[in-house]
Amino acid sequence: MRFDICRSGVVFVLLLSGCASSGEFTLFSLGPSPEKPPENAEASSCPTPEACAAQLKKLVGDPKRDWIGQRQSSDDYANGTRLFAYRALRKRLTCKELKGAIEDTKAAASLLQSPHHERARALTTTVAHELKSEQDRRCKPRA
Repeated sequence: MRFDICRSGVVFVLLLSGCASSGEFTLFSLGPSPEKPPENAEASSCPTPEACAAQLKKLVGDPKRDWIGQRQSSDDYANGTRLFAYRALRKRLTCKELKGAIEDTKAAASLLQSPHHERARALTTTVAHELKSEQDRRCKPRA
């Protein structure tokens, strides 16, 4: 069991390291990594793996979760931080939060159309499916 925890931690760090830029090179693209973030980078993007880790920790630890459903730029969605937060919180989200998260992943998928967002689109689809399955399991539709 201890080995599984260590292995999971290593995989998490490797995945999170892909969240290192505002769209140039992420877990989801094959392009080169910029030396430094562009000067016009949005404040919400995370230019380093450490910044992504801090952002993910902040999202997961936020008791209000008022960030759920707030739209982002395609590059901010592409860094994957929010998608990983949805995955981490999936079983703890309320039905209303699940609905907002599903709508947010649909918005992300519509923005992630460029070729360098192909992997982000695939992750978005996977996370949306996981969220929908959780919603179907726990949230009864209202008549």
